[in-house]
Amino acid sequence: MFKQNENTNLFGKIILLCSTVLFALFACSQNKNLILERPQNIQIIRQPSEQGIKDLGDNWFEVTASTIIENITPEEAKEKAIKNACKKAIEYYSGILVNSRTLKITSESNNKILIDHFSQLVNLTSQAIILEKEILSESITTDGNVLKKIVTLKVKVSEQKMERDPYFNLDAELNKDYFKEGEKLGLSIIPTKDCYLSIFCLYSNETVAMLLPNEYREDNFAKANKAFKFPDEKDVFSLPLGLLPDKNEDSETIIIIATKGEISFPSFKTFSTYNTFESSLKELMYQLSKIPRNEMEEVNLQYYIYK
Repeated sequence: MFKQNENTNLFGKIILLCSTVLFALFACSQNKNLILERPQNIQIIRQPSEQGIKDLGDNWFEVTASTIIENITPEEAKEKAIKNACKKAIEYYSGILVNSRTLKITSESNNKILIDHFSQLVNLTSQAIILEKEILSESITTDGNVLKKIVTLKVKVSEQKMERDPYFNLDAELNKDYFKEGEKLGLSIIPTKDCYLSIFCLYSNETVAMLLPNEYREDNFAKANKAFKFPDEKDVFSLPLGLLPDKNEDSETIIIIATKGEISFPSFKTFSTYNTFESSLKELMYQLSKIPRNEMEEVNLQYYIYK
């Protein structure tokens, strides 16, 4: 047996290492569908403190956020500051960056002052959700020549189990976006999977009416890739729109919840003006937080009513 020269042995190891690296790079370049698995059982670590956020315990947080008042009204700035505070609380709670879907719901009183009734429902990649919020304080300050709106909120955050099903989606539209009082609302919904639809109307005073199921139409099953009309030509009811007392104009939102299985909403017990049942937005959000995220999909459609 011949003993290899040490320099030759080292050179051979270098050649072998370079060949291995080049082979790996070539293999990756040829495999465009390479999947990197995400590590399991990742523990989310929240920082003990963060500027503008105070952990009050039991998933309650006190959050301060601001926005610059530039080319917008103070009320619009308030809405943006509330949105920033909610997003900030969820980012802190989840420990990850999130994307929020803004739902802008405003109404106009008789003296033409815009009022923020409800600033957003949050749809987040972290599956987190704002259950409750309360404005503790608000102010307008100056920073040099810049005006800022500052709000401090108390919010309760929860997190839905599981992850969103990327193949479960809804395509939904209203028959129109602007309605004269008394005109009838109509919906068309196309799901990508068989599902059960629960349809709600969110008024500007944060009361929520359940439109479907109802006593005239209990069947809320929708087939995949087929249009679900509500109301449809067979229904014995319609959905004429009206304004809340003392309102000349208003904005409302249809909330569409699709679930893979049948589900009930027990908090809807009070009889509503649509001859169905109503509850509060707070109660609805609590019930939605209990549904596994991979079992549901949600769409919100805003519309306006005028006299």
